[in-house]
Amino acid sequence: MPNALPPVEEIKQFLLRVRVELTKPGRFELIPRSANLKCLADLGLTVAAAISEIMSLTYHDYYQGPSPDDNTAKPGDVWVFVKRIDGIYVYIKLKLDADRGCVCLSFHEPLHPFVHPY
Repeated sequence: MPNALPPVEEIKQFLLRVRVELTKPGRFELIPRSANLKCLADLGLTVAAAISEIMSLTYHDYYQGPSPDDNTAKPGDVWVFVKRIDGIYVYIKLKLDADRGCVCLSFHEPLHPFVHPY
């Protein structure tokens, strides 16, 4: 993780690009990890509802990033947000990918305590 926080405007620009991708058919991928699927089930959310929650993210939900993706086979930056959904905090890790659009790598309860920097 970089030492300096990105400016609010950079976070807003990333979220705008995410929203643009989410409005295009077939440009969203939720990685079907068990923690992600369990969180959706626990909250009673469909993938469409998860997309709506992602669309409503703001810079106030920002937590970390941009940081290089751990998966070197698929380079790019990941951004992390933590949003309260139906009373539960949800850790949301997103990446914009030229081929797939908006990729949601994580959508689950945070594993560690967090503090929103903004």
